[in-house]
Amino acid sequence: MREIEERYPDRVVVIGVHSAKFPQEKSNEAVAQAVRRHGIRHPVVNDADFAVWQAFTCRAWPTLMFIDPRGKVIGRHEGEFEAGQLMPVLDRMLAEFDDKGWLAPAVPDFGPVGAAAQASIGTDLAFPGGILVDDRGRGHIIIADSNHHRLVVVGLSTLGGPLHHMVGTGEPGLRDGPPEMAQFNWPQGLAIDPRTGVVYIADTENHAIRRMSPDGGTITTIAGTGRQARTRGTGGPARGVDLSSPWDVVFLADPAAPPITDRGAHDDPHDDRGLLFIAMAGTHQIWVMDLASGRVIPFAGSGSEALADGPVREAAFAQPSGLAIDGTGERLWVADSETSAIRQINLGTGQVSTLVGQGLFDFGDIDGNAENARLQHPLGVTWWRDDPDGESLLIADTYNHRIKRLDLTHGTVRTFIGGGPPEGHRDGNGAEARFSEPGDLAIARGRLFIADTNNHVVRSVDLTLPAPERVVETIEIDLTTHAH
Repeated sequence: MREIEERYPDRVVVIGVHSAKFPQEKSNEAVAQAVRRHGIRHPVVNDADFAVWQAFTCRAWPTLMFIDPRGKVIGRHEGEFEAGQLMPVLDRMLAEFDDKGWLAPAVPDFGPVGAAAQASIGTDLAFPGGILVDDRGRGHIIIADSNHHRLVVVGLSTLGGPLHHMVGTGEPGLRDGPPEMAQFNWPQGLAIDPRTGVVYIADTENHAIRRMSPDGGTITTIAGTGRQARTRGTGGPARGVDLSSPWDVVFLADPAAPPITDRGAHDDPHDDRGLLFIAMAGTHQIWVMDLASGRVIPFAGSGSEALADGPVREAAFAQPSGLAIDGTGERLWVADSETSAIRQINLGTGQVSTLVGQGLFDFGDIDGNAENARLQHPLGVTWWRDDPDGESLLIADTYNHRIKRLDLTHGTVRTFIGGGPPEGHRDGNGAEARFSEPGDLAIARGRLFIADTNNHVVRSVDLTLPAPERVVETIEIDLTTHAH
């Protein structure tokens, strides 16, 4: 809609109506946060009881209604759309209404709505959506500072101390180059090749995958054209393929690549060998990029928005948003947000299975046996070898404002940390801690790092301590000074 608003600033009025599927999305504060997060410039009605939805007999998300200057519905469009397809239709409508003298000289003044509220966030980070730990050497935390359209890099050895460096100008755009010149547009998920230190970025609103070199942050676009794919696509040379809202990435090493040395990386930082799995939220699929050949193809998911298991090409996902892989590279896990599910892909057999979740409208906040447990719109997942004989997934159960633990050995789901809902920002242990829509997780050196998205902070937990002693701490990041 932004393109429509920019083309017709004085002739077309855009009003958003938010008819929420998930309980968390129904509160006024949640809607206000979403308006800020997405930089929405037009008024948004919170249709929590579906009154507007029913009045206009809507059947699908999204539905676009065309209303003439006299208040009559003259058209509708169900499903996603491209602004370029609508502009000729709007041009014809506006010409007709001009001839009839129906158009007002200017649109109404709705006051400081939408993006005007964005400036009031006033925090060092703005809706951080992704987090990664580079565990080589002294180590760094890399944060996708999503609404500031940049990456923030902080030294692990200086937690609570100064900034290491930033990558990106802070202005939205698609530009390669050194850290001070590169541009992103709402970056989210991050992945690293531990052999080389190369970082891969899901640059969501640019519909692109970016590569950050280990030499200080030179950015290169390696997949995507900058245009959003309007069909599911078949893949091809990655720089020529349109992508659709890539939300997360995870790296799988090529076993033929040189091993990691004692320094934590082999000698050639340009040796890109391995596979990069991509959560392609816009087409409800998992894609894969062969980094050596530079080709990208759909890997799992038919493109239908649903929950269906089976062979990778027949399975279905719904806005996959988080990815994790095990230590052997045999299993890939997906936080399938719109089905509130955790999915597993066996990379050896090519089979997709569901570990938690039942379907598009089955969600909640229920612990217990994995088959009966319920999540609400999870966005992040990470693998954790919690003891020599067991393994778990830690899940950012985003709309429940909790971190959940899925015990893969025993098939159970338990709240790991966080007492929400309601959401909040409070440090402490267990249920004392409060989060606000945590979006991503990373584990390194015995600590869990959490991108606490709507609190605009990063949180940390010491996993080496016994459960009663694990305390959530907010990491204070000083962006005004640099580490030396």
